[in-house]
Amino acid sequence: MPQDILKQARATFSEATKVEQLDSHTYKINLHSDYCVVPNGGYTASCMLVAANRHLASRGQPDTFTAHFEYPNRTSSGPAVIVIDEVKLGRTLSTLHLTLWQGDLLANAPWVNTSASRRTVLGYTTHTNLSTFTGISMPTGYEGTPAASLPPVPEFAALKATGSDRVWEQSKWPGVLKTSASNGNWRFFLPRQGPLSPGVLDMWVCLANGENITQSTLPYAADAFPHSLHTFLTTPKMRGLLEPPPPDKVEDAATRGAREEVARRNRQRGSMWFPTVLLNLEAKTRLPKEGVEWLAVRVTAKQIKDGRFDLDVVMRDADGELVALSQQVALMVSWERNVGKKRKEAAL
Repeated sequence: MPQDILKQARATFSEATKVEQLDSHTYKINLHSDYCVVPNGGYTASCMLVAANRHLASRGQPDTFTAHFEYPNRTSSGPAVIVIDEVKLGRTLSTLHLTLWQGDLLANAPWVNTSASRRTVLGYTTHTNLSTFTGISMPTGYEGTPAASLPPVPEFAALKATGSDRVWEQSKWPGVLKTSASNGNWRFFLPRQGPLSPGVLDMWVCLANGENITQSTLPYAADAFPHSLHTFLTTPKMRGLLEPPPPDKVEDAATRGAREEVARRNRQRGSMWFPTVLLNLEAKTRLPKEGVEWLAVRVTAKQIKDGRFDLDVVMRDADGELVALSQQVALMVSWERNVGKKRKEAAL
């Protein structure tokens, strides 16, 4: 991890997602620079859900049950306005339409200039009170499969103190890759010997500043990954080419050529930005109010092709309880598109 990033006094997640109510259906937030040069898609989703849950708290529906987000425009660090449209208010479930606006914001109502401000994130969310949900429960066939099993539980004290134990080790961000402020917000602990299952990334995660992971953190957790994500999702053959051969192994010209090409693509990954196109989230249980320190996260992908890829994310707590499911579609584009010129944001 670059030392200049580590030395920064970072905003806590609760500080970075603090919203201010402007009127009955409008909220203001400052997208904090500590959460990416271009704010992480999961982070912006978390900000919007904080506003939505606050909006419905008086109805006794403080929890997000499901959420769907789309990212039609690039977000920027700085002020933003979240406008809430009440699609349906029900006794058990309520549905909201959320719009996050940036650029040319106004100091007074209507708060946004619809002819100049940009809709950067759109969301549809369903809210309820997860702690009061009752009904039939029964085990499914999935629960008996290896994919549903909890990965080996680490020696958490060792991970916190030294960054590793017998099975897990902390992922470090290589200095040769492009970095952003968000890289230091999480600690990712990956299997020391490579994937536990082919094409699967199993990891244990915690927030680097010691904060607990709460319900509002889940969208951000669902969209936070180590730099080596792609090396776990690829085929065993491709992963073998990414790793250096044993010193005593003699390779033929075709294998050496394949290894050089894979290495070239892996270096290219360092100049890539992975913008989120859409993100879905379903809460399976409600975390304790104080949150939890650790989550076990399992990530898979069906296809990585032509600069497009899908991700399926399963999150569990340290006891193996299913916490949330997430699916997303993302792109791989040049980093220059991330940091290119954009219009100056108006202060709210």
